[in-house]
Amino acid sequence: MKFTDYNHQANIIHQYIEDQLHHSYLKEYIDQPHIDRKRINYLLLPFLNEQRMVTQQEMKWISTAMFLHIALETHEKVTISERDSLKERQLTVLAGVYFSSLYYRTLAETGDLGLIEALSNAIKKINECKISMYNEECSSVDELTEYIRIIETSIPAHFYEFFNQKDWIPLLSDTFLYNRLIQERLALINSKETIFTGALASILRESEEPVDRSLLLSAVDHAMDKVQKDIEVQLHEKKPGTPAARELFVEFLPFNESIATTKLYAEEG
Repeated sequence: MKFTDYNHQANIIHQYIEDQLHHSYLKEYIDQPHIDRKRINYLLLPFLNEQRMVTQQEMKWISTAMFLHIALETHEKVTISERDSLKERQLTVLAGVYFSSLYYRTLAETGDLGLIEALSNAIKKINECKISMYNEECSSVDELTEYIRIIETSIPAHFYEFFNQKDWIPLLSDTFLYNRLIQERLALINSKETIFTGALASILRESEEPVDRSLLLSAVDHAMDKVQKDIEVQLHEKKPGTPAARELFVEFLPFNESIATTKLYAEEG
């Protein structure tokens, strides 16, 4: 399948999700929820078929996983900061509940009891990790990074497992973790505190003084380097799926251009 055809199918799913999420009253008071296109791309991969378009059922399966991720992400945005009005915080909570209802409704429409169980297990793992991070229970950067991996990966990993695509999960896990670390790095650069940066600062803090941002960035960069190397090794050794699927997987990587550039320099050298 050509990338343009695959992209067209992803566009259809993206538009369906966007239409379902739209709520004029919520839009008036809170930001429109972010629809992570990378997640759509990866959730679509198990249904890659060069002969046909994605079915209505497959679109609902993918949308179900996306609604769940968006609902959990929305609840994570709820703060106790006085900078946010009480009404805004209340509406953010209600928005998360509303998006959760879309998840349950769409999942019920698919009639797949096994998928319900799979995604319920994902929710449990995600919430356990978030509680540990909020309570600053992580004792090392590696442990914190693993919690982030579980939070980012549990939904798509259980999704892949349900659809018998287990061989993809290790590579998928590293890729989603890498994407999240990119976001956390940007948050640090923009002096925006997140559940991750707060937990990371707690691990690295050696005194009552705030942890220097350069130290936090260095820890994130080190984690990103490790994950990128793992991804490169897996792409070289495992080559998941069909050649077309592997090509698309590489296309969606956030550092695929740098891999190609490094290879070019090596060949020229």
